[in-house]
Amino acid sequence: MIQANSSLSASDRGNHPSRNLLIRFIIGGTTLVVSISAYFSYQAARNMMLKDLRQSAFLEVQRGGAEIEEWLHLRQVEVQTLANTSTVRSLNWSVAEPYLKAEVKRINEFFFFQIVNPDGSFSNTKVGRSNKNIQDRDFFQKAIAGKSNISDPFISRSTGIPLIAIATPISSNSASSSSPIGVFHGNVRVDHIAEVVNSLRYGTNSYAFALNSQGQAIVHPNSALMSTVEKPAPSLLKIGDRNLNAIAQRMVNKQQGIELMEIDGTKKYVAYLPLQAANWSVALVIPRQNIESRLQFLDLIALIVGGLAITMITVLWQVQAFEQAELKKSKAAADTANHAKSEFLANMSHELRTPLNGILGCAQILLRSPALPNQEQYHVNIIEQCGSHLLTLINDILDLSKIEAKKLELHPYDVHFPSFIQGIVEICHIRAKQKGILFVYKPAINLPTGVHVDVKRLRQVLLNLLGNAIKFTDEGQVTFNIEVIDQPPSDGQTVKHRLRCTVEDTGIGITPAELSKIFLPFEQVGEKKRQAEGTGLGLAITRQLVQMMGSDIHVKSQIGQGSSFWFELEIPEATDWVQSAMAASEKQIIGFEGSPYTILMVDDRWENRTVITNLLQPLGFNVVEASNGKEGLEKAITLKPDLIITDLLMPEMDGFELIEHLRHTPEIQNVKIIVSSASVFEADQHRSLQAGGNAFLTKPIQVDELFHQLEQYLNLVWIYKQSQSDGEKPKEATTANSQSAQLTPPSPQVLQELVTLASKGNFNAIIKWADQLEETDTTFAPFANELRQLARQFDEDLILSFLTQYAVETV
Repeated sequence: MIQANSSLSASDRGNHPSRNLLIRFIIGGTTLVVSISAYFSYQAARNMMLKDLRQSAFLEVQRGGAEIEEWLHLRQVEVQTLANTSTVRSLNWSVAEPYLKAEVKRINEFFFFQIVNPDGSFSNTKVGRSNKNIQDRDFFQKAIAGKSNISDPFISRSTGIPLIAIATPISSNSASSSSPIGVFHGNVRVDHIAEVVNSLRYGTNSYAFALNSQGQAIVHPNSALMSTVEKPAPSLLKIGDRNLNAIAQRMVNKQQGIELMEIDGTKKYVAYLPLQAANWSVALVIPRQNIESRLQFLDLIALIVGGLAITMITVLWQVQAFEQAELKKSKAAADTANHAKSEFLANMSHELRTPLNGILGCAQILLRSPALPNQEQYHVNIIEQCGSHLLTLINDILDLSKIEAKKLELHPYDVHFPSFIQGIVEICHIRAKQKGILFVYKPAINLPTGVHVDVKRLRQVLLNLLGNAIKFTDEGQVTFNIEVIDQPPSDGQTVKHRLRCTVEDTGIGITPAELSKIFLPFEQVGEKKRQAEGTGLGLAITRQLVQMMGSDIHVKSQIGQGSSFWFELEIPEATDWVQSAMAASEKQIIGFEGSPYTILMVDDRWENRTVITNLLQPLGFNVVEASNGKEGLEKAITLKPDLIITDLLMPEMDGFELIEHLRHTPEIQNVKIIVSSASVFEADQHRSLQAGGNAFLTKPIQVDELFHQLEQYLNLVWIYKQSQSDGEKPKEATTANSQSAQLTPPSPQVLQELVTLASKGNFNAIIKWADQLEETDTTFAPFANELRQLARQFDEDLILSFLTQYAVETV
């Protein structure tokens, strides 16, 4: 009643502020829309004006390029005209010399003319006949091949002066001869080209330069970049300035454009253009302000409009702040009430658990009593079933209240991610097989190897989503997909991966009305008979766990076609997951005595090979990998390893065939073989041992068991990180072995059922199994007692580790 009155009063108080809030929202929204429209209009106008200014600057480069092109074209026509005269065609220097000297004076643009014989010997108007040879010059080779061309600047061998050769082939008078009989070229200085380039300007502090086909400067205001007699010019393609290097690369590739980049320590525009007549390019460097200074007036107007918009929004924000303070007071009161509720639920859950455990214990004692009549036994059985259901509900409430009271914390540690996921997949494969539906696992090819995550809570989330999908799917399939969306930038030294986990099914689906309620506590959807199988807290807890991990669960569904749940997590990469795995043992192994051993790992799944390789290589083993039985056999014959670890189900040649071939190959028939498989069927384990395997190692691989089998079959003496006294170690080992020997596990079929119950978190059913084992055969009593103690700790990881260990030992 008090709560209802409080809500009513709050509603009355909230009517007037709500109207004011709506008015301010309309005014603020209108101001924001107008401001955004004005901003984009300003950006469009600014970009258009800037484009025109950039084009104007580019036209200056085009003007200079056109002037150089025209001058070179005229010189090329003059050279070709002289090359076609009978005087030059005669190749008689005594006749051609006076004629060409007169032409040098008449044209007044050439430094000298030169006639070159096919063998590279030449004569020119400066030195007459020369005893040097220019057969290696690029311009000569092109001209003697029949192509007129303009060379890059070079140092003349006859004068020692930087020149440019305009070369053309000399044709024979005879119509029958098509090959050039020599080469004629006129050499010009770079002076005229330098004048044109240096005349290019676009405001103060702008300058131009020209590059040849090798990225060397033909003209440049920096004299250090120009060629001299003593040293050639450095290529701008190879200098340390990354931006200038990029521009030079574009110019050499005969591209054109104008770009803004950092040159000489400041932002500048660079307009560049290739020449057609010669294999050169011209560029103009313009300070940024020379172009963008004309945009200052437009920027000022935009600044004023932006200031007005900010001022109006600030005023509205200040008005809103007062009301927000009032809302915060109301919210604080509601939060206090919620925390009190969560604390109450948490305390009550603990208080209810104690008497309920007593009720369940007494019910189980009565069920074992042979004197109990059938009718009473039926009623006691109902008490036990209802109590188990109530205990599960209380445990879920406790988890939920811990989350709401912010007492539940995540405890991440390093783990090998592919094998962790593979373990979940194996459990779901068994559940799906029991229902007669298909389970499909689609991992990304670039899954991170090691991650730093709360394994217990992530397993709880995935098993809950996958378990629900299998539970509500009667035919078709359940698909589990993991994608690597991206690898965000590293935070310091930690690399993070963003993963998307998707669970899809072809089940009954969820109606739109039910979709809004599935994540609420105690809400159950679907058929009534399926609702009886749960508490209605699974998805609520799962979602809150995902939210604690920094994400959220999304869902889409269609009645009769199925549902899809997915969430994304950003998980830090772990590089020392191997050390974490080995450190989980009481005594950390860091090596072994003696020379290295070679181990061949044969498995078609890369994640399984990676685990073995990364666990054993740091200890000094030489691990060689093979992806199938055929490849493994070839490597075994070649390498003759000391021990082979092989999977059973593989393409091309499976593990059974591999073992058979190994045992019939004389040179390696005595090699030790450990069969490693996820199969828990006794027939597969016996068949692998009968085929010639020495031992069986159940997946997911337990590090301690792997080391134990290596120690047994390779006669290893381990080296530990923290050594104790020589007398204590054997004693502890003997005690542990003695204790292990006293525990007699049940059949693999019973172990498989116990593993399934543990993966579901059904601890009461496990306790019931322990009682049945103890009644069936007294030799199972130590095992049943240990199992019962672990189940009462409600730790599924501990129970799964225990059961997996004894599943291996029964082989």
